[in-house]
Amino acid sequence: MTTVFGVHAQAAQGTTALNLQSVIKVRGADPVYVARGVSSGGTPDGLATDFTLYEDQAGQKPLCVVAPRGPAGALTVTAPDGSVLAVLHPPTGGGRPRYELELPDGTRLVGRPGTVAAWAVYVVLSPLTLLYNAASLIGGYGIDWHLPSRTVWRAGGGLGPAPLKFYGITDKYKVRAAQLDPRVAYAQAVLHFWST
Repeated sequence: MTTVFGVHAQAAQGTTALNLQSVIKVRGADPVYVARGVSSGGTPDGLATDFTLYEDQAGQKPLCVVAPRGPAGALTVTAPDGSVLAVLHPPTGGGRPRYELELPDGTRLVGRPGTVAAWAVYVVLSPLTLLYNAASLIGGYGIDWHLPSRTVWRAGGGLGPAPLKFYGITDKYKVRAAQLDPRVAYAQAVLHFWST
């Protein structure tokens, strides 16, 4: 089963106790709500919570908690029952960051913005894009320059269908639920969305 979703910034809400930051709109399903945690407040072992995913806007049905644990700022995705779903590594690298996540079975998925094909098309079309932006500047519209951003998370350069993909043109994520727990995909998408 394939699930398509998008992460959207959340407007300030005065009617909820949650510190809502984003909403994940899932095609054909209920939305998922993302709330920033409070440092050392109500988290296991006094950890500072980075964010929590909820099924409901009231914050009564948590899906998972994403909290710093381990070396180099790694974030652990934990289910409500305390089981570890994955470990997310914050993006590394300069111009083309590397997003990594580790599953409990040892599988490591790595994603980098821009595929080889997207970068090739970008290089070929960049002169036209430069002309378009020059005309836009003259017309008073400003610059509209985007680097290739499609990101595909795969295990060790493997082939075949990727467990998680981000389509930069539409700002949508696609997860294959048979290969990756949707909660892990949502958590990785939030980290990706907040860091871009």
